[in-house]
Amino acid sequence: MKSRAGPLLFLLSVAGCTASPQTVTQGPQIRRILEDDRYEWVTVETENTRIHFPSGSYAETQQSLLPARAEGSRRTVLSRLSVSEYQEPLHLFYVDSREDMENLTGSPVTGFSYYSDHAIATIFNDRWRAFERHELTHTVTLGTWTSPAGPAVVEGLATYVDGACGRYENGRIMRTFIDQESMISLEKLVGDFRQQDDLIAYLQAASTIEFVVHRQGPEALALLWDQGLQVSPALLQTSADVFQREFEVWLSSTYEPVPASAWESIRAGGCGIDARPAG
Repeated sequence: MKSRAGPLLFLLSVAGCTASPQTVTQGPQIRRILEDDRYEWVTVETENTRIHFPSGSYAETQQSLLPARAEGSRRTVLSRLSVSEYQEPLHLFYVDSREDMENLTGSPVTGFSYYSDHAIATIFNDRWRAFERHELTHTVTLGTWTSPAGPAVVEGLATYVDGACGRYENGRIMRTFIDQESMISLEKLVGDFRQQDDLIAYLQAASTIEFVVHRQGPEALALLWDQGLQVSPALLQTSADVFQREFEVWLSSTYEPVPASAWESIRAGGCGIDARPAG
């Protein structure tokens, strides 16, 4: 993956893709990453996305699958957000490891959104699925919507749109939290989001949004974004205590818990692993 001769940008022509460097819109962060001489970047263009990965990376071995993956993630994000039009080309950077993410973003995270540049970076390897939908949700919402009402709705909405943890539906993980009596109060979830257990906080915020959308429809997303998850009980015309009880009943009646072995794997490895049993 290390560059041997400075930055090298390949433009490939693959099925369903074009190779026209003049059409590529590059913001300052995109240019900075592509000019990083630690990597030789391969770029594949599709109708709406620009896919970048280092030569020699795991993503390169999966490059035939990436166009459909990127375009599918874009469609899912826009559909779940009820966004009818999004004109800017999206840039997706796939890298192998947290070390790569730290090189590119300054932090060893598994995903990052440069929403002003309509770009994301995410880890993708044989043990970790890429969080395209999560990060693209940040790119679309933070780049085009009004200012959000706090981190709970920002991360909750992205996790809701992504929809899965350990290759299980988010709701199945939350059902397991209910069984273990690990739920967070709505007040703490909203008021002190960053201090909570990440796995619980992200998934509970996502499931809260899912519950409200189930009851009120997708138009509730804009209200939650503008006013915060704390307005969820009011949107359902109920009190906070009743909301919490109804939320837990809905989760329990809608989703089965994940198997114990999957739960242990997700707790240890995070949502990016595949915790489903083989076969």
